[in-house]
Amino acid sequence: MATDGRDRDGELWRAFVAASPDHVIVLDPDGTIRSFNHLDGAYVSRIVPGANVLGPGFTGTELPRALREVLETRAAVRYEVQVPRADGSLGWYEVSVVPVVVDGKVDRVIWYGKDVSERRREEERLAFQAAILSQLNEAVLVVGDDHVVHHWNEAATRLFGWSGEEAVGKRSIDLLDPRYLNAGGYDAMAASVVGAGTWRGELAVATKSGDEVIVESSVRYLPELRKSIAVMKDMTARRQLEEQLRQSQKMEAVGLLAGGVAHDFNNLLAVILGFAELAAHKLPPDHPVAQDLTEVVAAARRGGELTRKLLAFSRKQILQPRPMDLREAVDDFTRMLGRLLGEDIELEVERAPDAAIVRADPVQLEQVLLNLCANARQAMPRGGRLRLSTRAVSFDAAFAARHPWARAGTFVELAVSDTGVGMDAATQSRLFEPFFSTKRDGTGLGLATVYGIVQQHGGFVRVESQPDAGTTFHVYLPAIEEPVPSPRASAPSRLHDTARGDESVLIVEDEPSLRALVVTTLSELGYHVIPTGDGEEAVRAYESRANDIALVVMDVVLPRLGGREAYERMRGIRPDVKVLFTTGYAPESTRLGELLEGGRMALLQKPFTAHALAAMVRSAIDA
Repeated sequence: MATDGRDRDGELWRAFVAASPDHVIVLDPDGTIRSFNHLDGAYVSRIVPGANVLGPGFTGTELPRALREVLETRAAVRYEVQVPRADGSLGWYEVSVVPVVVDGKVDRVIWYGKDVSERRREEERLAFQAAILSQLNEAVLVVGDDHVVHHWNEAATRLFGWSGEEAVGKRSIDLLDPRYLNAGGYDAMAASVVGAGTWRGELAVATKSGDEVIVESSVRYLPELRKSIAVMKDMTARRQLEEQLRQSQKMEAVGLLAGGVAHDFNNLLAVILGFAELAAHKLPPDHPVAQDLTEVVAAARRGGELTRKLLAFSRKQILQPRPMDLREAVDDFTRMLGRLLGEDIELEVERAPDAAIVRADPVQLEQVLLNLCANARQAMPRGGRLRLSTRAVSFDAAFAARHPWARAGTFVELAVSDTGVGMDAATQSRLFEPFFSTKRDGTGLGLATVYGIVQQHGGFVRVESQPDAGTTFHVYLPAIEEPVPSPRASAPSRLHDTARGDESVLIVEDEPSLRALVVTTLSELGYHVIPTGDGEEAVRAYESRANDIALVVMDVVLPRLGGREAYERMRGIRPDVKVLFTTGYAPESTRLGELLEGGRMALLQKPFTAHALAAMVRSAIDA
């Protein structure tokens, strides 16, 4: 029975070996092949190189090493080897060499070979695909239904900071803490993936360092694998640039509105201020109405300050720039800063080692410093440290592309830093909007004025701040290489009662009330006044009396013919024509700054007092 059992076992084994799709070879310990399944001897020699079928001798490499190891250890040996197939192609075999031990000795060795060429090709294909994914600029993640990461390419490491070893096996929602920016959030994304198998939207995700980045994500669900493939593109810089553009467009729109309002309001204020002043001069100082008129004049002047701030924000303020060393401007300003700061504020000033020359309007630059320092002082109610510093900086095109706030070029940086309460991101996003203020009694025009003045000078502003960690305003103005002119002695001021004359003055003003004020003021001072309401009428009047007219007092913005064009025509009639421009608002099309910078023109900004008008008229005629 035992023999029959062994025979049946042998038959079963032979039947199993014959039916196996894999290759089985039985060898003696010396390497002689005793039997094999569904293979001819020639093929056995190919897949077991150097073997002699049913005979001694063996000249191969892989199998002899495996045989020696099996004989020494009496344990199975496994390896993979590439061998030629019957059709001449190369195939990969996964080989197991297993000893058959009888009475403590190796009696036979079973060579078991499984063709794994398809698996190897699949592995190579997957490795090739992984290599391609590693070269993509977009982050690619493969995530299971349980949110566990199965694949994480190199771009994902560059974007999020986590290495592939750190990320694979972790839950994506734990690594990235995603916040869905599209309408409907996570629920809408999940519904889209279940219903359509795809989803596209934007996420705010956290990096390893704790920063937040905005990514555009495209997700495709593979139900047969119960996995999702997500391709993520970094949109942070683009979204910041778009937000900056929207903010710039909003500021530009508000600026246009502010400029238009300020222009009309300036004319009204000039009329109120001028006629109130004229009326006050006609009354004894102790007259009851005189005090009322004084209050009207004071209110009109405060209104003028408001319109000047609006014009500065909207970049419609008339600048009179000149080359100046920003270090010296800061030094001059700090001499008067003590009264603003108080004893509980420590002031530090760091000057650039070399000259920091910019082209700027000294009055407007002082306004920038005043507003920034006043803002810093209010941010330090319990005292602190205020630091002013200047330095030269340069930004190349690559830096400007990475930092939306910057522009390529060479600049002089003015930094104003405080150790105050700081600001959150939401406050910083609205910081330069007019009338936006975090202070109960603030007008919301201080930083808007700074923004407008710096923009009008061709520069830009950057803010760094954190709650309870202070604030730094960085002001960048284009650097120039020009000598700074020596300061000129200012002309002595002329008082109202001495600034008189009998010359002929041509008045060009389209606002009837303001024209009446100028005519009344100058007539009372003894001048012969010729009033006109637009540029063409003024040119005709000047053409007929050019030799008699000592001065033209002309608004910049006029109907029918603008102030600059009227001036050019008058120069054609008489090249030495003297013009005193008046304006509260001058569009860029007037190019008034070119005339003022050349020193050929005088400018009286609205709203002006009768005293200022009289003094400027006398000064312009005598120049």
